Amino acid sequence: MLELHQFRHSPYCLKVRMALAAKKLEYRTVEITPAIGQIDIFQKTGQKKLPVLFDKETTVHESSSIIRHLEKIEIEPKLIPECLKEASQAQIIENWADTTLAKSIKIVFLEELTKNPILISSLFTNEISDSMQKLIFNIPTKIASRISGLTNQKEKESLKLNLKYLSNLIDQENFLIGNNLSVADIAVASHLSLLKFPNSSGKNLTGKGCSLYINDPSLQILFNWRDLIEDQLEKTNHH
Repeated sequence: MLELHQFRHSPYCLKVRMALAAKKLEYRTVEITPAIGQIDIFQKTGQKKLPVLFDKETTVHESSSIIRHLEKIEIEPKLIPECLKEASQAQIIENWADTTLAKSIKIVFLEELTKNPILISSLFTNEISDSMQKLIFNIPTKIASRISGLTNQKEKESLKLNLKYLSNLIDQENFLIGNNLSVADIAVASHLSLLKFPNSSGKNLTGKGCSLYINDPSLQILFNWRDLIEDQLEKTNHH
């Protein structure tokens, strides 16, 4: 059986889980403890970042590479369209989501953590010690302000505009590219999780996230689209 080593709330790990579910591939997850658990992964694979997929003797890392591997072992449904034009469009959006969109969302999410440290407790429930949680809660004011300073008004406006464009696309069509689910949809949907956590995040996190975006009525269509995609994917994770 496929084995996915992950941080549960990482958008990149969610992206892989969505791909696995779309292809109805059975797998089990191995939760990695931040920092400590990564040492073991590095010793086994030479990789510090997650997700990492173990497929018998084959080890694949990085979400995009993992999805390409899944495309080979389970052809249908195709997450990269057959049509060359649509395939190119889907992969351009996937790359944009994994880089530009991910960076912008990560910045506003870090700012949210400095304002709402209780969110860290929900993120790492039972995964880090009480002493480590207290250390994170007591982030020095200077460091917190430095993180907040990363998010300038221009960055926020750019993210808001891109989210508006995505909402407009979804309002017209069910999928970002073509008539079927693709890596474009999965990539965008997974990164939205840090703005508003989906049902798959568990009861401690579902509905939580960045207050500025959760409470924006114009973005509800986007979050509803994300939730609908996840709800329609059959869960194949055997833990």
